[in-house]
Amino acid sequence: MKQFEIESMKNRIHFGKTKSYFDEVLISYQVGSFRSTVVMLWSVAISDIVYKLQHLVDLYGDAAANEILTDIRELQDEDSRSSSWELGVVDKVFEKTNLIDNAEYENLRYLQKQRHLCAHPVLKENLELHNPNKETVRALIRNTLEGLLIKPPFYTQKVISEILEDLDESKDVLHSYSKAKRYIESRYLDRMSDDVEIVLFRTIWKLTFRLENEKCNDNRMLNKRVLDILIERNSVKILSSVQGDEDYYSNIAGSGHPLNFLLVFLSKNIEIYNALTEDAKIKIRHVSEATVAGKISGWFVRGSLEAHFDYLSAWIEGEEYPNITDDQWVYLLSLSDSDEWECKYAMLLASYYCASKNFDTADSRFEQFLCPNLKYFSDTSAIYLLEKVEENDQLYRRSRANHDHKQVRTRFDEFLANDFNYSQYPNFDNTSTDE
Repeated sequence: MKQFEIESMKNRIHFGKTKSYFDEVLISYQVGSFRSTVVMLWSVAISDIVYKLQHLVDLYGDAAANEILTDIRELQDEDSRSSSWELGVVDKVFEKTNLIDNAEYENLRYLQKQRHLCAHPVLKENLELHNPNKETVRALIRNTLEGLLIKPPFYTQKVISEILEDLDESKDVLHSYSKAKRYIESRYLDRMSDDVEIVLFRTIWKLTFRLENEKCNDNRMLNKRVLDILIERNSVKILSSVQGDEDYYSNIAGSGHPLNFLLVFLSKNIEIYNALTEDAKIKIRHVSEATVAGKISGWFVRGSLEAHFDYLSAWIEGEEYPNITDDQWVYLLSLSDSDEWECKYAMLLASYYCASKNFDTADSRFEQFLCPNLKYFSDTSAIYLLEKVEENDQLYRRSRANHDHKQVRTRFDEFLANDFNYSQYPNFDNTSTDE
């Protein structure tokens, strides 16, 4: 770790007093007093733990933190010169709170051992005091900074409430995935253990996919984004959590917005769908047939994107005559980045345009959906569109057909063969030329 990296991390230390004391550690390290560095680093670490425990008591009335602090005071009252309580407090914090995880606990125990060697006159055979090398001390500093000092005092249940309240207050600002990701990672997740992330995922899962009330409805989109962020960071452990507690995660809403959002989420996380119980899957399969959102996002219920394309084509061209929004088209494209799906996507757009039942609908569907997406068309999807245009006079007899179809032809000329015979599609041909 270079010096500027230590300085940068020092500025992220949560408590001001800890940051001030850490300056002594840094000064000792800079002048090469490595024994003094280790002794002071241990003192700073213990002090920081005590500050965090007191913070939990002051803000949340945390019982575990209060119990540990009470034990410390009793031990100090019994023998104010003894430092035996210091390692004990590390053990209790590890056992009773979520301030440190397994790796951080072991790092602190190793720091304590090095501190013991540095602080006590245990002479070697050549009568020299223990003197840790620079690399060891640098590692101790980094581990203590990353594992303890820069972390805020989070306790599982309390931090969840704090995050949810903060997200509720900030939802108008966090209106995109990228903004929500930057915000929640910087403010919370980058300083949070995996175990707490799992608890956060579990809690927000319930709020997003099970409950339906005013606050849940207001925050559902943002909460779903947070779930996406969490699973992007920690997919293996989250899947393991779902598999280990399938009854909890399968306790989902029976209908409405929660299930629509769940289908969108599961469409990008099919392993989680597979881990749910059969009763949950029955609800999911039902909504995949019952709502517009369900029909569009339920590809995983149908088994493959190919089967999903066939299903959507029949639905779009059928009697239901659905209205599909801009966001839903964007979502459909995002299901896969393959060339094959891009072709199917263009064919679905062609079906949607060509299913228009009157001039006005054809005008609006062309302008809003087909024209902006002509870039996704290729040979196969272009011919698919041309064939369907021939079948619907509401497309080629409308007044704007000449203008619109010329744009289509200009785009298709970019990739169709130079000798492509448009005359085999006379209704399109007649509305796409100047003749």
